[in-house]
Amino acid sequence: MKLTKKTVVTILIGIVLLGAILRFYRLGATSFVADEFLDINSSVAYAKTGVWQNWDFNFNRVNTENVFEARDSRAWIYKWQVAQILKHTKINEANARMVSVSWGIITIILMYFTAAYFTKRKEIGLISAFLFAVSISGIIFDRRLRMYAMFYPVFLAFSWLIYKFYEDEYKGKIVLVKSIFNKFGVNVIYLVPALALGVASVLTHQLAANIVFAVIIFSTIQLFRKSEKFYWANKYFLSLLVLIAGYIGAVVFFPEELSAYTAGISPVIHQAYFAKIFSDYSHIILASTFLLVGIYYLYKKEKLHKEAIWLASCFGGIFAAAVFLWDRNTGDQYIFFIQSFGIILIASGIYGVAEFLGNNLSRFGKKAFYIPLALFLVLLPNYAYFFQESNAYKQTSEGESANYKKVFGYFMKAKDPEDVLITRNFRNFYWQGAEIKVFDFGGELAEKKLSLAEMQKIVAENPSGWFIFSDNDDAYVANDAMDWAVKNMERVSNSQVRGKVSVYQW
Repeated sequence: MKLTKKTVVTILIGIVLLGAILRFYRLGATSFVADEFLDINSSVAYAKTGVWQNWDFNFNRVNTENVFEARDSRAWIYKWQVAQILKHTKINEANARMVSVSWGIITIILMYFTAAYFTKRKEIGLISAFLFAVSISGIIFDRRLRMYAMFYPVFLAFSWLIYKFYEDEYKGKIVLVKSIFNKFGVNVIYLVPALALGVASVLTHQLAANIVFAVIIFSTIQLFRKSEKFYWANKYFLSLLVLIAGYIGAVVFFPEELSAYTAGISPVIHQAYFAKIFSDYSHIILASTFLLVGIYYLYKKEKLHKEAIWLASCFGGIFAAAVFLWDRNTGDQYIFFIQSFGIILIASGIYGVAEFLGNNLSRFGKKAFYIPLALFLVLLPNYAYFFQESNAYKQTSEGESANYKKVFGYFMKAKDPEDVLITRNFRNFYWQGAEIKVFDFGGELAEKKLSLAEMQKIVAENPSGWFIFSDNDDAYVANDAMDWAVKNMERVSNSQVRGKVSVYQW
């Protein structure tokens, strides 16, 4: 399969347009969920004040009782972009998510270039770009006010430059750079941009530190390959020594900074990640088969040994760390950033199988290649997601996320001026300008649950009010307090408050 430059550009533009439509369509239709509330609060505060703090939409001012202070400046490199947009546009869900969508479109283009580089085939680059364009996790995170949409491409570009630092031949005329390449085999031209993207990756998310696992696995495999000669200046051996020395130095001189990255590492088993890593595809066996075939195709058939090992190290090494070392809850967002390497390997597998069939069934002409290729691209992605009752474009009561826009929209219409509200205050984006007294519970820094005594005191001192409780708030309300509320308050029954949120009045 040979494609002209014009054909490649035309197909890539079509893929980018498809990905853009899937990301822009009804961008503001779904309500904010989970940590999106933290990011809209801090982004708006920065847009209005130039300081990283927390905005209270209830009173339209900075939240002076900020229990989320530790999170205000997290991923500021991403939220700064959101703040610049919100300075000049209406503050709503669609505009707040515009930065994520933009990074998603950049990712589609980057997927083409990285895949084409590592596989030496433009066709695989196009397949990779297409798989990300229709990726369910890609669509979900690119339509969410979170740093993961930016982290994905920045980390991919960072890993690409690290590989080029290790393996790209220097063909320039700078004497010092050429001398270093001749002695150590590394291309220092890429060192500064790689470090810059490394810093950007870390500022976006601390998961960037997991590149260490990929480098260790890649260097170790390269060190023991028969084709590699061992000597004292071997770049892979030196890399391992530098990492060991760096770790020891950090333990001695920067223990607190190091603990921020190592505190969550201990032996665990998170088998749930096996399903999550292939959630974009119609079947885990089909996807994993193409991935393994892709590694084989690049390594054995195309003789792209180093490229195959690097992609497998980035995907498999970090994935193994997630399964066996990350002592944290298992979330799709935490492994989203390594799916780029999986996509390139799967795309390589798809192309490899199609090429095999095309070569061995050549009597049928070009259709022996194109029909299987088209069939794989139809069968593999999880297109059924788009036909679900609740997805990235619409929320129903049966969906995974609560529709806070509807729930608090009903509350804003039905509340009386003297009412008070018991709920998690960080969701105050949806009761803007209410100027209602809020009794907050929960939050990242909360050390205790809302007790029965506190609940009874609030009700006793306030003649009327609302208790709005989401199904993921149970960690912040004591069981006896919840039981008391169910028995002593009136549950609201309305089409606007069905699903994941329970609404009570007294």
